[in-house]
Amino acid sequence: MPRAYHRPVDPLASTTQAHRERLIAHVDNLARLAGMIDAGITAGFIEECEAEHRFMLEQLLPHMQVIETTLYRELDRLLAGRHSMDPMRREHAELRRLVESAGEFHDKVTSGLIGPTEAVGLRRALYRLHAMLRVHLAEEELYERVLAQGLSDEVKAELARGIEQAAAEPM
Repeated sequence: MPRAYHRPVDPLASTTQAHRERLIAHVDNLARLAGMIDAGITAGFIEECEAEHRFMLEQLLPHMQVIETTLYRELDRLLAGRHSMDPMRREHAELRRLVESAGEFHDKVTSGLIGPTEAVGLRRALYRLHAMLRVHLAEEELYERVLAQGLSDEVKAELARGIEQAAAEPM
């Protein structure tokens, strides 16, 4: 009976996949929260809004910074100008702006100063964040295939360690 070939585990692929899965649960919760706004701003909504605001500040924004300084830099080198990572960096800038906007609404929610106009703005910010993040994370996954094919195992392991270290540090 022939022995099955076992492909070695790619530490970069494992790390980026685990990192992405941690983010997606929160990303999907943003759309759910946006849908809850019409039911009223309850104590439960405020609590969940608080949790997602912490997620954005403590996990999402640091994630973007780590990805820019590790993976995007390496992708720029591998792609050698044929395809720049600038569009992805611009999306990060827009995501940062949306996080800031959602944070302003968050402050109004937690202080009880949210009216119908602010509720519309918060809903819009949450839905936009959700949509942009879903697409952006899917695009990052495509770029990770370039890294998987273009990097040595040593470089992949080094990048994975850098991402894990940054993700583990308290924010």
